[in-house]
Amino acid sequence: MFRKLEAMGSGLLGLFVPRVDAGACGAQQLEHYGSCWQCESQCGYWASCAAECRSGCGCQVIYCEC
Repeated sequence: MFRKLEAMGSGLLGLFVPRVDAGACGAQQLEHYGSCWQCESQCGYWASCAAECRSGCGCQVIYCEC
């Protein structure tokens, strides 16, 4: 089962917001890289977050495989 999470990053402590425009992705990519922790909060500690962060903007759109 896949859950799609759209988040601005780990700094927001779980507050989910819409994706930013694709044009802003370059500047935001590193900022969103740490967002994979949200897979663990949704699916448990052993969620393979790194493998599931596969958008053109780093981890801006996160697919968690539960």
